[in-house]
Amino acid sequence: MSLPYSFTSLDKAQLQCRRHLLDAYGQFAQFSALLVLVAHQLFFVVRCLLHKIRPSRYEHGKEHASPGIPHFGERFLEPSPNGNSKWKRFEWLLDQDVSWGAESSSWGTWRVLLIATVWTVWLFILAIKNTGDDYLHLTKRFGIIGASQLPLHYLLALKSPLTPISYLTRLSHEELNPYHRALGRIVLLFFSLHASFYLNFFIQKSLLAKRIRDVDVQLGLLAITISLTLGTTALAWIRKRNYFLFFLIHVTTSIAILPILYFHVSHLRIYILESALIYTLLIGQRNISLTKTPSATLTHLNSNLLSITIPLTPSLTKTKNFHPGQHIYLLPNHHRLRLNPFTIANLPKKDNHIRLVLRTLNGTTRMLAKNITPTTPKTTIPLSIEGPYGSAATFPDFLGYDRILLVTGGVGATFTIPIYRDLFDRGMDSKRMKFVWSVKSIRDAMWAGEYLNKPDAVGVDVYETGTAAALDRSRKADEGIELQERAGLLSDGSSSSSEARLDLLPNLKIARGRPNLSAIVNGCFSARPGEAPPLKVAVLVCGPAGMGAALRREVGVWVGRGREVWWHNEEFGW
Repeated sequence: MSLPYSFTSLDKAQLQCRRHLLDAYGQFAQFSALLVLVAHQLFFVVRCLLHKIRPSRYEHGKEHASPGIPHFGERFLEPSPNGNSKWKRFEWLLDQDVSWGAESSSWGTWRVLLIATVWTVWLFILAIKNTGDDYLHLTKRFGIIGASQLPLHYLLALKSPLTPISYLTRLSHEELNPYHRALGRIVLLFFSLHASFYLNFFIQKSLLAKRIRDVDVQLGLLAITISLTLGTTALAWIRKRNYFLFFLIHVTTSIAILPILYFHVSHLRIYILESALIYTLLIGQRNISLTKTPSATLTHLNSNLLSITIPLTPSLTKTKNFHPGQHIYLLPNHHRLRLNPFTIANLPKKDNHIRLVLRTLNGTTRMLAKNITPTTPKTTIPLSIEGPYGSAATFPDFLGYDRILLVTGGVGATFTIPIYRDLFDRGMDSKRMKFVWSVKSIRDAMWAGEYLNKPDAVGVDVYETGTAAALDRSRKADEGIELQERAGLLSDGSSSSSEARLDLLPNLKIARGRPNLSAIVNGCFSARPGEAPPLKVAVLVCGPAGMGAALRREVGVWVGRGREVWWHNEEFGW
């Protein structure tokens, strides 16, 4: 065995000492995460106190929830216009998606990657410290530290806003999901090192043939096989190709691995029991949050768009608190898997119903579409809904911003339209808002006419990309947007019927071709005649990844010039 570790023979006292160190470092690895959260809260409490003392230096938009404690992601804590532009650019860079080959955004942002890297280094320090030259001590340390992270890993998967992590960080479950994935990779790394080091030990000592017959080794090999399967099927290209397969494997393996690890070795059982308790709470919380509705109206809109209207019953009114931009999960009758989130396309409390607009693809949408036939384009079905969820519950009050830019593609408008309506209804001047919507056919925008087609609403631009001229220009357009549109992200439809439908949207500005994001962003950030330049601008986008990336590049130019920008890209990459 090469230095600095060797296969050391220990007496009984030394074995007890090693056992004590293994348990101690496993517990410290687990509780160190709590220390980080506490330190984070203290930091922002201090910052809030400084804001009260010197408000001009720490001015930021007011939040809907928990106004006394700022958001973990620091989206509400941008420096003031007089702050350091270099710091603003650094903050902007931290929230840039990491793009490495096919995995792309599955790695999250640079902020997530940085935090994950620091946490990995910290866990490696705990794995190595005080192991001496004892090879088996290091091997066992990898295993117990990996297991110590499992409760936190399961906790990050909880969807309820009442979970400790969501409460302390003010992050919704989709914002915590990149950290859930990152921690999963870290756990897999430590489990893989544990298994590899043990296999090397068995081979070096000629014990493999003997130990492979032992139950603890068999369970260990089964556990690492399940872990590798779980990690492999969670890769972005597999999730995008067959989300149902990913979801099914993810759920079953995350359950199956717990009893296997429980019986693998007794020293891990405290962490396994904690994880099992959290998983049980997850299932219980999601079932408790379910609300059944016997009469959801399903309507066929066009070739691949469906509309679902759910009456706002007294039970929904009492138990649900809706915010513009949130989403829910649907469970058709006799179906227990929550596969896809669906954004609420309206303002439920104002309209007295929940409205969803969906694209017919696979999974839940295909099951729902089976209720529609050429002879029955409208029907009533029973449904159960779970939610609402989403980071929209912690959005700042956009009335405090100088300008609002909403950019969306296809059915992504279900996210931006309620936000636009809410601001418009609360008295925000529509001249301070810019709404840009790109659809392949104008008929894919017809469902939103009742929400956007208002005489006193200005700054609403709809771009029809499916015309002949636009298709010619699309050959030179951004490849990322084009590929996703071809894959069906934007709705299908022909432009032949759009001419006859333009008169149904007389108050909207209809253009053909792709939106010029550079001109739109520059117009939003530039000063208008007789007005001061906008210092605080909120930008929200929901659409193809290519659209979000292109918009972010344009907005980044103004961040570099020192403008205060609140940015949100609504994506469901999980």
